[in-house]
Amino acid sequence: MICKTEAIVLRTYKYQESNLIAVLYTKQMGVKSFLIKGFRSPRNRKKFSYFQPLSMVEIVFIEKPNRELQQIKESKSSQILFQIQENPVKLSIGLSVIEIFYLCVKEETANIPLFEFLSLCILTIDRSENRLIQLFIFFLVHLTRHLGFFPNDMSEGAAKVRLDIHEGIIRADNQKQDPIAKLIREFMDKDIEGCQAIRFDQQTKRSLIKTLFNYYYIHVDGFTYPNTLRVFSEVFG
Repeated sequence: MICKTEAIVLRTYKYQESNLIAVLYTKQMGVKSFLIKGFRSPRNRKKFSYFQPLSMVEIVFIEKPNRELQQIKESKSSQILFQIQENPVKLSIGLSVIEIFYLCVKEETANIPLFEFLSLCILTIDRSENRLIQLFIFFLVHLTRHLGFFPNDMSEGAAKVRLDIHEGIIRADNQKQDPIAKLIREFMDKDIEGCQAIRFDQQTKRSLIKTLFNYYYIHVDGFTYPNTLRVFSEVFG
C-alpha cells in the first residue's frame, strides 16, 4: 500500500556504510522507522539532507506489513525551520523536546492531536525571540495531557496549593504554599502564547524542571534523563 504522510524526524542512525535509519513520528501512523538507502552518496545526500532531528517532512513510502524498516520513496520538507538549526539556544531546547518525546511516545498508531501539538511546539520555538524556557516547560506540562497523566487540579483556585506527584493531583493546602505547584497550575491554564508571560527566577526554574522530571519518572515506564539536557543545562544554567 502506498502511503503519504507528514512526519517529524525524532532520531537518525547510520546503518552499514552508506545507509541511514530514521525514526519519524508520522501524522497518519505514529512512530515509524525507515531505511534510507545510499544516504551518503552525493545524489541522495543532497536529496535527504533535511533528515535531521526536528525536521518536518512529507514522505511517500510503500508500507509492507510485518517489516520493521519501511523504505522511503519520495520526500520533501513540509515546514521550513528558519532559526532552530542556526541558533544554539533554540537548537538545545528543540533537541530536548524531541528526545523527551522519543522517550515517551512509542505507539505506532495515528494520534493527530499529539502530532499537531508537537508541530506547534517546534514551530513556536523556531519563531519566538525570547522566553524560550517557558516554551520548554509548556511542552513538559502539556505533553502529559496526551500521555494520560495531566495533573488534576482539585485546588478550586485556592491561593496555597501543593502537588501530589504520585497521584497527579494539585490540592489546596492551607498550611504552606508550594511555589512550584502554583507555577505548574499557571502553565496548565495557559496556551503556548500565554505561557511566555509567566515569570520566575533561576532557582525556581531549576526546581520546576526537576519536579516535572520527577513526575515523568513516576508516570512513564523506562523514562531516563535526556542526554540533550546536558547541553541544555550548559545553555541555561
